Amino acid sequence: DAVATCFFIDTAHNVLAYIRRIAQVLKQGGIWVNVGPLLFHFADMYTAPSIEVTLEELTEIVQKLGFRFDFFQTTECNYTRNSRSM
Repeated sequence: DAVATCFFIDTAHNVLAYIRRIAQVLKQGGIWVNVGPLLFHFADMYTAPSIEVTLEELTEIVQKLGFRFDFFQTTECNYTRNSRSM
C-alpha cells in the first residue's frame, strides 16, 4: 500500500491534520511518497488561519508520527521563484 502526495500538503490549513490522516490510511509497512513545495497557500491570508512549518519542523513531526525516511531529497523548483510562471 502507498499514498502519493504531489504538490498537495501545503494546501492545508493544518498540515498536521493532513499528515495524521495519511498515517491513518496507510497500512502497516505502507509507504508515503511526497513531492512538492511548502508554500502554504494560506500564509498571506490573514482571515484564513493556517499552520505553516519549516521543512525541518515538518520532517521532525513526520518522524514523531511514526514515519521513517528511506529516501529524502530536496530540489529547486523553478516556478516557485518565477512570478511570471504558472
